[in-house]
Amino acid sequence: MTEHWDEFFLKLHHQQVLKEQLSTAENDESWMMISIEEAIEGILKGSLTLTNEQEIRFQTLPVFENQVTISLPDSLAPEVRTGQTVDPSRSFVVQDKLGGILFGLHQSGQELDPTQIEVYQQQMIEQTSRAQPSMKLVDEKILSIQDTIIGCYEAIFLVSPSPYYQIVFVRSWRGKAMIGSCQFKLEDGPLWVPLTYAMLHTATWSELS
Repeated sequence: MTEHWDEFFLKLHHQQVLKEQLSTAENDESWMMISIEEAIEGILKGSLTLTNEQEIRFQTLPVFENQVTISLPDSLAPEVRTGQTVDPSRSFVVQDKLGGILFGLHQSGQELDPTQIEVYQQQMIEQTSRAQPSMKLVDEKILSIQDTIIGCYEAIFLVSPSPYYQIVFVRSWRGKAMIGSCQFKLEDGPLWVPLTYAMLHTATWSELS
């Protein structure tokens, strides 16, 4: 019985620590290991050296039949799904299996005007929160990147044994919805939050069909 209560109070303590981390993330950007601007500079140079001397090298990949280019850490490799065929003209998925990081882009085929981004984003948040009750919304925003409106939201998923963080974004590309996401362990947020936004800022999109 004592062990049961010890475990119970330990879980309560972890939940309290998690709430404090979330509160910090919502109200302060100083928790990030690097700034978004530093991450963008690293992508443009091709590499980024962190304060712990760890070096991140970037690769620039053409996707969707060379109509989009995106720069990613070279630790991310194409996801291999046994027995499943991913249409490269509609979906792009890379992962760092060892690090627990997953990044993907998907063309939904659904028509989406830039003026509808905010409404579309709200629908995505509502659908995901209903499907996954462990989700806690951390932030939502509308960004203007290269004269393009991009909706973004950040969420944490309180799952065992490792809570994970996810940044989801949506934009209109050639009149259709383009949805992307980057998912990583909560503990890796201070690095991967700025990296994800830097990847968004440096991606290029051809509007010619």
